Amino acid sequence: MVNSINSLSFSGVENNGGKEGAADFEKAIKMCGYGRFHYGFLLLCGAMFLCVGCQNGINAYILPSAECDLNLTSEQKGLLNVSFLLGGVISSLFWGIFADAYGRRYILLLTLLSDSILSIGGSFSQSFKVLLIFRGLNGFFIGAPGSLVYTYLGEFHAQKQRAKAICYVGFFWTLSWLILPGLAWIIIPLPMSFQFNGILYNSWRLFLAVIGIPTLMVAFVASRYPESPKFLVSQGKTEEALTILRKIYAINSGCDEDEYPIKILLSDDTLNINNRKRSFSASRILMELLKNIWQQARSLASPPLLKYALLCWTIYFANMFGYYGFGLWLPELFNRFENYHKLFPEQSVSVCKLIHETDQQTVKNILINSTDVDNCSPNMDQMVFINSLTINAFCLLGNIMSGFLANRVGRRTIPVTTMLLAGIFGFAIYFVQSSLQILMVSCMFSLMIGTANFVISSIVVDIFPTHVGAVAICMMTCFGRIGAIASNLTFGMLLDISCEVPIFLVGSIVIFGGLLALLLSKKRS
Repeated sequence: MVNSINSLSFSGVENNGGKEGAADFEKAIKMCGYGRFHYGFLLLCGAMFLCVGCQNGINAYILPSAECDLNLTSEQKGLLNVSFLLGGVISSLFWGIFADAYGRRYILLLTLLSDSILSIGGSFSQSFKVLLIFRGLNGFFIGAPGSLVYTYLGEFHAQKQRAKAICYVGFFWTLSWLILPGLAWIIIPLPMSFQFNGILYNSWRLFLAVIGIPTLMVAFVASRYPESPKFLVSQGKTEEALTILRKIYAINSGCDEDEYPIKILLSDDTLNINNRKRSFSASRILMELLKNIWQQARSLASPPLLKYALLCWTIYFANMFGYYGFGLWLPELFNRFENYHKLFPEQSVSVCKLIHETDQQTVKNILINSTDVDNCSPNMDQMVFINSLTINAFCLLGNIMSGFLANRVGRRTIPVTTMLLAGIFGFAIYFVQSSLQILMVSCMFSLMIGTANFVISSIVVDIFPTHVGAVAICMMTCFGRIGAIASNLTFGMLLDISCEVPIFLVGSIVIFGGLLALLLSKKRS
């Protein structure tokens, strides 16, 4: 299927002028049908999202080993997590503006290639500072596909299939967090260690490099796919867009391109400022970037877009506050429960009692495998892998469910329901008494919060017009990453003061986000 797409011409176009067969983009993409092209394209975008998911979760598996090699403190491990998220926050608006100015495809190719090179290069890091820089840069570059995949995918679909496709691509995020612990379980325990020219290379470094290889392969495949035809229409390049739509029609239907019924593609009503020929001097690019920021900020600040922008960004902030707040904390809880039950197999214990254990020696035995720096253990408890696999396998149900329900229920039904339930299950973590109970609660929390995450993204793609679509979703992602950073900092500061406060704070914010989702319009635009 990819080979047939490879023959697409992105610049030349045959002029099939004539007044008959004129249509706007929505009608034109609908006339392409739904078939082989879209299945292949969904797999491509899913593979991009899988790479994004792997990068977002990799720190949890490399840090225990890197801690021994690089003598990392707890503060430094926290900084490595924050640097990755902060890189994504910084990049969010940046890539969105460039994607709305120069195209989705080119930005995706640039950032995927850069992320792959940085992953492989970062695997040679020999100090904390070098690894910190590489992880920050990884966050900066992988932030683009993490945001733009939704836009790129959605703009190849008619409205009827758009929300469903975006929900289904979320399946690959969950799949990445299912593959990641399995791959880590295979690679990280390998007894390999090489030293050359003062550079140590071992299993956790190999794992970091291996994660970069699929990204490189995905970038190569993506180079054979076209630019978003909806973006081209927004730029006034209707003939180029029409060429791509003919190809999609031919691939889906098996008919000849000339049989495509649309002969004239109407331009967007919105005048796009990027329509003219550009000069690529540094000063010119800077001026155009500032103009884009101003134009898109004005568009987003105009009613009714401003209302929905602030609403969607706040909901996503609340969602990611919970997703990363509990999500990154749960493996630590699993470890604590497992170690506690090894010491006291017949006893049950609540989360807060476990955290605030009064016997200092017991706390040390539960929370720390060894206090001897020279005896640093790079291996993770296998229950971390097993529980991660269990939770993410369960979360696949949410991706399937959201895709099935996307066009069967109102726009706001799924995010409202799932975020309210996620908040309730977040509260339930306070009451669990064993590792089995926390696993069950974690499965339900992750299922609900993850399902809401992808549905909110599909709503944003659906609401905002093309000329600000990438910026809107990148800004939403930016707010989400700020929420992730805020939740991690909140947990770190409040856990030592009160166990109850961070648990109920996260649950309350998630429920607040679910209630805000009631303000979304019922109907699709």
